[in-house]
Amino acid sequence: MNQSTSVPKQPKTQELRPDQWIPILAEFTRENRGAHARLDVLRGEVGYQVQTENRLFDGVATDVKHGEHNVWISFGSTADDHLVHGIHNATVIRMIEPIKDGGAVLEVEAQDGTITVLELSNPGAYALPQPSGSRVSR
Repeated sequence: MNQSTSVPKQPKTQELRPDQWIPILAEFTRENRGAHARLDVLRGEVGYQVQTENRLFDGVATDVKHGEHNVWISFGSTADDHLVHGIHNATVIRMIEPIKDGGAVLEVEAQDGTITVLELSNPGAYALPQPSGSRVSR
C-alpha cells in the first residue's frame, strides 16, 4: 500500500544583513502599506504582549547612523490613529515568506533578547476590488 502524505510547507526565513536593512525595509513598506497588522512583543520575564492588532500598517524604517541600530514600525493613516513602535539596539531582522493565505511577517530581535513580530494580512485581503465592466468616460 503506497500512501503519500503531504508535509506542510515551512515558510522560508531570510535573515537580513545590516547593510540590507534600509533598502529592503523601504521595499517592504511599499509592498505592504495599508495591510492590516498585528504587532507582538516577546520579552523574557514579561512574556508575550500584543502591542496592537488590526491596525493599518504605515511603514517600517531603520536608523543605522553612528552605529545605532533602531527600527521604527508605524501604524495608522490619520493623526488620531497614528502609533509608532521603536525597537532599540536591533541585532537581527528576519523576513518570513508568506505562505498560503497569510501575509508578510517581519521579526526583529533586540540586543536584550526581546523579539518583536509584525504580522500583516494578505495583500488580497485589503486590496480594493477592480470595478467590473466600468470604463472611464471623458
